[in-house]
Amino acid sequence: MYAIYEHADDLHVVARLVYVKSTDSYAYSDADKTAKIDAETLIDAFKKGALVVDGDNLYKPISLLVSNGVATMIYATVDANTATTAVLAVLHSEEYDF
Repeated sequence: MYAIYEHADDLHVVARLVYVKSTDSYAYSDADKTAKIDAETLIDAFKKGALVVDGDNLYKPISLLVSNGVATMIYATVDANTATTAVLAVLHSEEYDF
């Protein structure tokens, strides 16, 4: 079994916040949504407990896929019309090219 160890900069960190911008599908590291997250950082955040911040809502990522150097984080949101229906949403690392 492979173990994921914390590092000195992980001390007392409960979660890593990943911000969503409504105009694109990139993952951002700041609340102003100006700094895109690179693949390595997004992978590390997922492994160590990321939370996706979309407006006033927080979501827990479901999975993370890595392909061609791009990390893609998938999380579930709630359908506005049917509260029991989940809608999948996707965030990409900065290496993603539309």
